[in-house]
Amino acid sequence: MSTFDEESYDGRRYHTDDLTVAIHQPNYLPWLGYFHKIHRSDVFVFLDTVEYTSNSWINRNKIKTPDGWTWLTVPVRGSSGPIADAEIADDGWRNSHEKSLQQNYGKAAYFDDVIDLFEQTYAQSWESLCELNIHLVRSLADRLGLECRFVRSSDLDVDATRSERIVGLCDELGADRYFSGTGARSYNDRTQFEAAGIALEYQSIDHPQYEQRFGDFVPNLSIVDALMNLGADGTYDLLHSITDHE
Repeated sequence: MSTFDEESYDGRRYHTDDLTVAIHQPNYLPWLGYFHKIHRSDVFVFLDTVEYTSNSWINRNKIKTPDGWTWLTVPVRGSSGPIADAEIADDGWRNSHEKSLQQNYGKAAYFDDVIDLFEQTYAQSWESLCELNIHLVRSLADRLGLECRFVRSSDLDVDATRSERIVGLCDELGADRYFSGTGARSYNDRTQFEAAGIALEYQSIDHPQYEQRFGDFVPNLSIVDALMNLGADGTYDLLHSITDHE
C-alpha cells in the first residue's frame, strides 16, 4: 500500500501514466500538509542528500498541551552533513516523547487506537535520525491508508542542486507532474521543468480545523494531534477534504 514497490521500478522510471512526484526532507512526525503531499502523489521522495539543519522540522515537531504547544525534539550529534548521516545523540528522548504523548493525549478520543505505533517505535533504539523519520512517516502513511510509493534521493543517480536537482529526480522517476511546496517558489525554475516536460504544481492550502483538546484550535501541529483527536479514518477524511488553491 504505502511501501516502495521495487517491482514497478526498473532503476530509472516507474511505469505509470500521469505520474505525480513530491519531494521533501524526511521530517520528524510532520504536520498535516506533509501527508497531504503524500496523499496527492504517486511517488514521494525522501530528500536525504541535502544538508541537515539543526533545530528544524527534521529533528522536532509540535504537539498541543494544556498550556499551548510544545516541542518534541530528537537530540542530534553535530550540526553539519547530509540528513542521511545525521546521528541521534542519546536514547533519553524516547521515554520523554512517549510520556509526553501519554500525558497530553491520554484522554483524547483515539489515543488507544494509535498509541501502539509510537510505543513500538520508541521501544527501539535508533542511531540514525533519517531512519527514524522515514520509519515514522511510512508507518503513519500506512496507518492512514495512503497509497504512495516511497524512495530516497540517495538511491537515485542525480548530482545537482536546487531546481536542477528536483527536475533531475523527477526525470529519473519519469514524472509527469511535480507537486511542490510553496517554499520552493524562490528557487524552482519553471523553464527547466517545462524543458523536461514536467508540469509544476504548488501546494497551497488553508489548514482545516477539527476538534482539539485544550481550548482554541492551534494549526500546524504534528499529525499526531489529528490522529489522537480524529483517528486514522477521520484524519484521512481531513486530508481528502483539503482543497488546493493558488
